[in-house]
Amino acid sequence: MKEIMHKSIALVWLWLLGVSGFCFGQSSELADTVRKDSVNLNLKIVPEGDRKENNLLNTGTDLIDESFVGSWPMFGTDLRMKVGGYFKADFVGDFNGTLDNSQFLMSTIPVEGQPEYGNSGYVNFFAKESRFNIDVRRIEQGKVPLKLFIEGDFFNDETRFRLRHAYMVVGNFIFGQTWTTLSFLEAMPNMIDFAAGDALYGGRTVQVRYQKKVNENILLAVGLEQLSFLGIENPDELVGKAIRKMPLLALRMDYSWKTGILFMGGSVAQLAWDGGLNGISPNALQINGAIAGRQYYSGKRGYFTFGMSYGQGAGENIIAFAGSNANAVLSANGLKTIPALSSSLGLNFKWTDQWASNIHYAYGWLETPADRDPFALKRGGIGHLNLIYNPIKRISTGLEYIWGAQRTTNDAFGRASRLQFMTKFEF
Repeated sequence: MKEIMHKSIALVWLWLLGVSGFCFGQSSELADTVRKDSVNLNLKIVPEGDRKENNLLNTGTDLIDESFVGSWPMFGTDLRMKVGGYFKADFVGDFNGTLDNSQFLMSTIPVEGQPEYGNSGYVNFFAKESRFNIDVRRIEQGKVPLKLFIEGDFFNDETRFRLRHAYMVVGNFIFGQTWTTLSFLEAMPNMIDFAAGDALYGGRTVQVRYQKKVNENILLAVGLEQLSFLGIENPDELVGKAIRKMPLLALRMDYSWKTGILFMGGSVAQLAWDGGLNGISPNALQINGAIAGRQYYSGKRGYFTFGMSYGQGAGENIIAFAGSNANAVLSANGLKTIPALSSSLGLNFKWTDQWASNIHYAYGWLETPADRDPFALKRGGIGHLNLIYNPIKRISTGLEYIWGAQRTTNDAFGRASRLQFMTKFEF
């Protein structure tokens, strides 16, 4: 009965999308709005509202924007300040009792053999994704561009304020905590679920980055970053602890053209274990490569996205595996790194000026050794399909169907799905 209900809801949802397309597909074309993205694509097709994050991480002369809409002068200084963020209320109807009631993560899908397998569904209402930021800039011509950006939200179990970004830009340098050099946010369409980037390679960390636009088409970046998750599994309970000896080194190049953008990059780091006087202290190399992109079609009617990463000992740099000891396994013979892969495909289509749909599928995979935790995530995929309505500027609402599955080290399998509704006000 439960399976029939799930399929019925999915069919109704797909039917609604089709009806929306028929009803609204004949509306007028979108306004010819152009917006700069992370590589400052002047006069290129980058419609407003297409980014996953509203604040652009520009450096150097790209940071100088005399308009700085919504800002006001900090009297007695050469700085301007702006506050921003959004309020978002979410309503979740979960069908399979996934273990996180506010975001849909691969690792929280119950699998066979776990006591939670076969859980009943539930509902949950929350507003903790709401966020607030302060943006301070010096953007005067002839002076070194400066920026200070701080942002936080309340996305934790206690709904306490949580730091997301805290960084400064000085010319072409970035110092502080923000998205990693290899986080390609433009490679995802607009999704309602907070964990929409489950197979995204990257995350946020403290770093020093140099980022410069070489010409109209190419941007280069190099970063030294804190390795956020050491990720060493210790099944034999050997003495010692995982440590950091070196920062992660990341290189990135963005290449843009009139209707799209391509991201390429790689990183290298050291994994290390400190066994003290009586234990072993092995090291291992973490290495990874990533590629992603976005291409617009039919003018500004929509776009498709893709992303892929593959590496050795870099599993925890994939958000789905973060915190699950997915980089390496420790044994008496040393550290054995775990191969990891992530991939994603997405599609955005604007039915009218107010209505848009997004579909996205992400897959993550680890080549896990048999001595890992038997219920640790080995591979899985998650899909999102939504319909979003913007009745007026700054207000949006929408409904999203989410489905996914995971398989664990011991080959146990589980699948789950949910519906999520949201209302959002941006400022």
